[in-house]
Amino acid sequence: MVDTAQQPEERQGRASTGRAPIGQRWGEFVARHRYRVIVVGLLLALGSAALYPALQSKLVGVDFSVSGTDSSRSDALLAKHFADYGTEQLAVTFSSTTSTTADAAFRSRVTAVVDDLRTSTDVVSVVDPYQTQGFAPQISRDKTAAVALVGVRGDASQRIGVAERLQERLDGASRDGITVAMTGYSPMTVDLTRVESADATRAESVGIPLALLVLVLALGGLVAGLIPLISTGFGLLIAFGVIALLANVMTFDILVTTVASMIGLGLGIDYSLFIVSRFREELARRGVTTRGDTEAIRRSVGVAMATAGHTIAVSGLVVMIALASLTIVDVPAVRTISLVVAVTIVCVLVVAWTMLPAALAALGPAVDRVGLPARYRPADARPTDESSTRGSWWARWARHVMRNPWRYAVAGVLLLVICMIPIGSIRYGVDIGTAALRDQPSGPANTVLSQKFAAGTISPITTVFTGGSDGGQLSDSQAERAVEFEYGLRTDPRVSYTYSQSNDGRSLMVVIPAVAIDSTDAIELVQSIRDKAATMTADGGPRAYVGGTTALVVDASDEISGKMPWVIVLILGFSLLYLGLVFRSVVIPVKAVVMNVLVTGAALGLTVAVFQWGWLQSVLGFTSAGYIQVYLPVTVFAVVFGLSMDYEVFLIGRMREVFRRDGDSDAAVVDGIEHTARPITAAAAIMVVVFGAFLSADVLELKQFGFALAVAVIFDAILVRMMLVPAMMTLFGSRNWWPGHR
Repeated sequence: MVDTAQQPEERQGRASTGRAPIGQRWGEFVARHRYRVIVVGLLLALGSAALYPALQSKLVGVDFSVSGTDSSRSDALLAKHFADYGTEQLAVTFSSTTSTTADAAFRSRVTAVVDDLRTSTDVVSVVDPYQTQGFAPQISRDKTAAVALVGVRGDASQRIGVAERLQERLDGASRDGITVAMTGYSPMTVDLTRVESADATRAESVGIPLALLVLVLALGGLVAGLIPLISTGFGLLIAFGVIALLANVMTFDILVTTVASMIGLGLGIDYSLFIVSRFREELARRGVTTRGDTEAIRRSVGVAMATAGHTIAVSGLVVMIALASLTIVDVPAVRTISLVVAVTIVCVLVVAWTMLPAALAALGPAVDRVGLPARYRPADARPTDESSTRGSWWARWARHVMRNPWRYAVAGVLLLVICMIPIGSIRYGVDIGTAALRDQPSGPANTVLSQKFAAGTISPITTVFTGGSDGGQLSDSQAERAVEFEYGLRTDPRVSYTYSQSNDGRSLMVVIPAVAIDSTDAIELVQSIRDKAATMTADGGPRAYVGGTTALVVDASDEISGKMPWVIVLILGFSLLYLGLVFRSVVIPVKAVVMNVLVTGAALGLTVAVFQWGWLQSVLGFTSAGYIQVYLPVTVFAVVFGLSMDYEVFLIGRMREVFRRDGDSDAAVVDGIEHTARPITAAAAIMVVVFGAFLSADVLELKQFGFALAVAVIFDAILVRMMLVPAMMTLFGSRNWWPGHR
């Protein structure tokens, strides 16, 4: 059958502008050139697949450095005046259950490994545990373990390769009952890359099959269910190719590919689901039953892109607006995550606007093959006479909420506000992932250090003393004050030991914390050292620049917490402006922003309760560190705000279609809920499955990301879209669409 009647959306678009909407024209253009579009997409995907291995080899540790801070200046002074110390200190441990450090075999093994390490061009210095003359405690009290301190050269990216090369040297070094292992920030980064990759693979192996099941149930067939997964897979593959190219000119950390997969899968499947759902609805309306009905198929693709395609474009732009706001935070970890997620969203959107409509045009009614029995298929995807004979539960639910708008509005808002309460006690820190590395090469070394030595040996606190804020040389009296300062720290129970050296008229003090470098005690130790140093400087003493991994975390926390209000203001401001232009309304953007803030706040609140307070830690398989990952709140706020807007735009966009056509606000609300509830529920279920699967991760930050995003989606899909939106739309009536309601 050839379709000759224009659907309401087509008539409305042509009547108002004289031309079909751009989305419809684009969709029909892609449908006409479908096979060419598919071939180009396949070539891009193949090229991206070839680039992916190179990306994995270029990832570095998460970078928390903030330019102009104490920690960054300390690192710069360290590199300039104390090159022999190295840009990073690694620890190589030797341990045994059958011999002691006094045995000749033990000493011989240590000497052989130390001598071999000294021949490496990557190594600046090695402190042999037998040659310290008591300078530093590098032999355990029970004489069963020793540790060699290895200074290496190179920047953050280069040190990843250094760690890999040194680990290759140490492979096979364990013998005669003596275990040799290496740890440090860079070796742990290498291992974390491996663990996070395994976490992502495990999560995807659970999430993708469950997502397919939800898609099949939501769309009523296997072929229709597979299409969003395949489309998203192409989008992710192309995104990784783009990121691999960018990695040639900038640095990306180990977290980016996992976060890109997590968010890209959730959003990409959602976007594709909305388009496929609308395409099948259009096919059913036109009664298309054969692939030969090319004109009707082409128009169905056009309407799907003019409606659902337009919606996902608006949603994607809102997410990118939110992510762009993160660029004001001067922390590379935050900026790289925002960039990578933005690139991923652009790529899944491009695929959803090119390869997906091309595939739908090629399939036509074959999209319904391997379908479920008719009674289990979506009503919109059945022939008109079949779907019209069945009542809609969603329509009845919408009318029920509309009859009791105040009750549902107050209850929904109150619940979200209660969930936000824990945010008031939020604390920042960084879990470096030690617990997840037990079975990795650095695991044995971490265990030896924590049980036999000072836990802070992994990454000491480094303090450079200079003659003033210009980094000049110390005077004799200032040098004496620096020595006194070091001696004073040795009485602190959080300090295991200290040592110092002088060069170029400056002094370097190295503090080995007795506590784990990612603990709240270590953070408080850094703050205490800085407070005491500031008092000394104010009294005419030397200027102290405190650095090291823990100090980086403290500075990053200050930067993020200081910029968080501005990030929120920018996200809210730009979102209000953009949604106002899209919907030509004042009320709808304000409501959308307020509800999204409530959802985001509630998700962060529960994340604090679970991961900082320790709720459900035995159920989820982790031990609370007493804080939230430093970059998580600001990143989650931007991402969740954008994700929440996804459903808002889809639902309100459908309501606006009906209101512009009929002028009946109540009918628009009912129609919007009725026709979007199933895809929104399915999309939310998919996101919850994908994000929730990361709760199985060994790396704590992945658990936190997955939990926060999954909870936000649950709140958004159930409380907001199914309760607050119909309630609020009813309360405001036709005022929702002022001033451009007709």
